[in-house]
Amino acid sequence: MSYQKNTWVDHIIDPTTGEVVQQGTKVTANRLNNLENGVEKAHQLVESLAQSVVGSSVISGLTFTANGLIASWTSGSAYVNGVRFDVPAGSITLNPTQGQYIYLDSDGVVKITTNQATAQAKCLLWYFATDASSVITSTDRRAVVDSAAFVKQTEVAANGANKIPRLDAQGKGAFSITGDAASVGGKTVGSGPNQIPTRDQYGRVVADHITDYKVVRSGKDANGIFTVVELRRPADDKLYMRSTLSNPDARGNYQTDTRVFYKADGTTVDYTKVYTLTYDADGDLVSEVPAP
Repeated sequence: MSYQKNTWVDHIIDPTTGEVVQQGTKVTANRLNNLENGVEKAHQLVESLAQSVVGSSVISGLTFTANGLIASWTSGSAYVNGVRFDVPAGSITLNPTQGQYIYLDSDGVVKITTNQATAQAKCLLWYFATDASSVITSTDRRAVVDSAAFVKQTEVAANGANKIPRLDAQGKGAFSITGDAASVGGKTVGSGPNQIPTRDQYGRVVADHITDYKVVRSGKDANGIFTVVELRRPADDKLYMRSTLSNPDARGNYQTDTRVFYKADGTTVDYTKVYTLTYDADGDLVSEVPAP
């Protein structure tokens, strides 16, 4: 039901005759409660829109660095399920030999968890994988929202190249890119650097077939297990992926495999996947389960 507003008029009396020229609107509990209810519904609508449009996103700052097992962040602002928080700079102690997620909770406090789902339900900020005394790898998991990403409906073009599509009654783009194309945005399809990759009959990206990579192993432990495995591009020997085993159990079986994937330059981290390793009674590896 839409808000039913009242029309308020002044109570006017002729100063000479004392005659009531205009009967003013009476202030009653019913009319004041109508105002209160309208304000409450407006706030509920704003909160609902903030949750659906902004959700849990970082507006500024909240970048992390690590020194040993101490993770520090810069001050910044973020939304947690539509509620905004201004967060001062601070630090938190990381757990050793563990993959962990840093997130902003609904009380505005930066917290740590090993459960990715818990962090994603709030405002996920960063991921750290550690050994006994330091960080093995860290990944920026912030969903950063730029105010420039929001535009008025009147500024959205109805159609045309490089335009933001309007949504139809079903929430679909009023225009979209369809069909096959030899190039998109000036980039051609192929398997070379800075090209749009193709996929083979199994759906794998042709440019990144694991079998095409040079394998380098290092970090052999006392049991003869290599704890670090690198996949390098044979053309330039640049790093594609580094797998690091950590968190050994009492029998020396490593329970965590952190795989860091790198961009074409071989040094910039693209993304990280962490696997939980499970062994049978004989100590043989039986499963590798990736974190969600």
